[in-house]
Amino acid sequence: MSLSHYNPSDRYRQRSLHRILGVLRFLLIVILSGGLGFWIGNLYAGQGVMTLKAERDVLAQQRDSLQENVTRIRAEAQTANARLEQVQETYEETIPEGPMRDLITLVKKQLDEGMDPQRLSVAIQSARPPRNCSEIETKRFVVSTPAYEGPDSEISVAENMISISGKGSSAHNDKGQPEAWYDSSQIVRLVFTVVGGKQKKVNGVMPLHHSVISGDREYRFTISEGARSFAKVTFDSCDYP
Repeated sequence: MSLSHYNPSDRYRQRSLHRILGVLRFLLIVILSGGLGFWIGNLYAGQGVMTLKAERDVLAQQRDSLQENVTRIRAEAQTANARLEQVQETYEETIPEGPMRDLITLVKKQLDEGMDPQRLSVAIQSARPPRNCSEIETKRFVVSTPAYEGPDSEISVAENMISISGKGSSAHNDKGQPEAWYDSSQIVRLVFTVVGGKQKKVNGVMPLHHSVISGDREYRFTISEGARSFAKVTFDSCDYP
């Protein structure tokens, strides 16, 4: 019969060995897990970087395209502005501003209304600046009204070859009653009579302008408001034609 030899120190040594091996396994697992996580992290980071680079390239292409569009639009705008300036210059040269444009508009209106072009051309060619004009004179006459009980009033000029008379609407007082004098803010009806009985009626609100041809002279009249009841006539005469 043999006896087994039991050594307690071997038992404690085995336990320590198992404990160390357990710690080593744990550390190995931790290290492997960390390495795997780091590798996976790098993999995802690489994919993210590639995605960001792709997006950056797309944005760069869009930026370049926008810059090209902006450059093209600016060039087109500059071209359009240059063309607009050319059109404006051509328009101003063709149809200038001021009296010339008014005359062109008037001529077009006359032609549209059926005016004979040859007759209109003769009329334009016969027009010229006034020559040998007289000194300006001023006279006056009473404008007749419905409430005026006096005699009709008129004036004669050009050695009594032209007479002028007129009628107007009565002015009203504060009570709305008509007065004897005329209301200058209302229409006045003038009659120009030339020796021989030829008459010309001119209606409108003062001041009114009219011209009369008598012999080889043209008489130019301006009729405006004068003193109460009166119309003031300012006129001169020039050679005609």
